[in-house]
Amino acid sequence: MTNYLVSDLDHTLLNERGALSPVTQAAVAAVADRVMLASARHPGQMTVLIDQLGLTGPQAALNGALIFAGAGGETLRAQPIDDRDAQEVVELVAERFGEVNFTWMDAAAWHVSFVDAAVEFDQRLVPVPLAMDGLKPAGALMLLMIVSDPGMFQTLGQLLKSAFPKLTISPAGDGYLTITAPGVDKGRAVDYLVSTGIFRAKVVAGDDENDLPLLNRAGHAAAVGNAASVFKQRAQVLLPTNEEDGVATLIKSWSSI
Repeated sequence: MTNYLVSDLDHTLLNERGALSPVTQAAVAAVADRVMLASARHPGQMTVLIDQLGLTGPQAALNGALIFAGAGGETLRAQPIDDRDAQEVVELVAERFGEVNFTWMDAAAWHVSFVDAAVEFDQRLVPVPLAMDGLKPAGALMLLMIVSDPGMFQTLGQLLKSAFPKLTISPAGDGYLTITAPGVDKGRAVDYLVSTGIFRAKVVAGDDENDLPLLNRAGHAAAVGNAASVFKQRAQVLLPTNEEDGVATLIKSWSSI
C-alpha cells in the first residue's frame, strides 16, 4: 500500500518558531500529493504553508470542522455548532469568566469579543480577517478561548465539559481551548479521505490531546519526541522532536511501514 500522511501542524510539522525547516519542507513537498494537514488553525492561517509545500489534496482546519480544497480553499465539508449550543456556551463563559475573550471561527473570519494580546500575537504570525462580534456566534465551526493562566484554563475546561458533555471540547496546546460540534474532531480528516475512496494506509503524526482522534483512525501513528505523554503512550513509533525534523524522518521511513 502507498502511505498517506495526515499531520498536525503546530509542534509537529512546524518547529517551535512556527515555521517549516528546509529539511521538513523538502521531505513533505516530495510527497505533496499524499499529504493532508489537520490543524486547529483557521484555514486562512494554513494557506501559506499549503503553498510552500505544494499540497494539492484536501486539508482539515478548525479541528476537523472544516475540510477544504488545498489549492483554492473551496469548502468540501463543514460541520457547524448548533447556534443555540454556541450561545449557551457564550452565556456561561460570560457569567463565570467575564474576562475571557470569547472567540469563534467560521470559514471566512475569526470573530472576537475584543482584541487582546493573544489575538494580536496570532495576527502578527498569520493575519486572518477579524470580526468584532465574538458574543454572537452564528454558524460557528469552532469556538476558541485562549487562556494563559493554567489554573483558569483547567477550571474553564472542566466547567464546559461538565455543562456541555455532547460538544467536543479539547485543549489544543499553549492555552488554546477549542469547542466543536458533537463528534467533530481531527479524526474527520481521515474519515473524509476514506469517504472519497482513498484507501491507502493512513500514517498520522501528532503531539497533543486534540490529535488523539487522528491516532484512533490511523493505520500507523507516530508521535514526535516533544509530544505529550498521552500521545506518546498510544503511538506505534516515537520520532525525533519537531526541532529535529521528526516528520521528515517518518516520511523517509515509509518504505519500512
